[in-house]
Amino acid sequence: MKLTTYFGKPVEGSYQRYLDGIKDPVQGNTIPPQGINSGDYIFMPQHNLYVAKERTHFNEDWYKSHEALHSEGARMLTLREFADFLILLRSGNDEFQKIYKAITEARKPWRAEWLDADFKVINNSDTLHINYNHRTINSKLKPQNSESLESCLMEDCGVDLTSFNRQGLPTRKGNDFNYWFPRKGAVARFYASSDRANLYCNRDPQISNSELGVRSAREKK
Repeated sequence: MKLTTYFGKPVEGSYQRYLDGIKDPVQGNTIPPQGINSGDYIFMPQHNLYVAKERTHFNEDWYKSHEALHSEGARMLTLREFADFLILLRSGNDEFQKIYKAITEARKPWRAEWLDADFKVINNSDTLHINYNHRTINSKLKPQNSESLESCLMEDCGVDLTSFNRQGLPTRKGNDFNYWFPRKGAVARFYASSDRANLYCNRDPQISNSELGVRSAREKK
């Protein structure tokens, strides 16, 4: 007699269902958001997030980049998410390391991408705040998180990528890339050129350039 069910579940196709249920610890065997090609994204399990392999929306300022991503159902990477993305790429397979080099390697042409963080002094205090996790609400860009800066390096220096705190700011000097500490009224972006890679937390949000883009992030539903 042929067994057709086991504990109330059909036997036929069970092995394929088992295989479909296995998750790759790096790439993630999960269903991507509707309308995107999973081959164009990398899944970050710790953030439940799909991150684009390539930058888009070049020649847009920080505000317009947010607006463009939100209109597509996507968003910008926060500093902490970007740090984790770099760590994931650096420790990954050949494709991942190629993307890591495309972002961080000292070579021409220069490359840059906006990141979701701005820095403001709130309510006339002397305390600098980081605003992040922005959303477009009633046609206005609003941060979902606004916090005073946690302990981090407040000098321009080289930093260690593995030392980044919860807010995505470095706490220890190192040689992974240069860091320009947060200034009032500035936003964050990552930049690499023939000289060195740099995490800037002191950029003007209104500048734009043909080599400056943004990396789409989409939350797994």
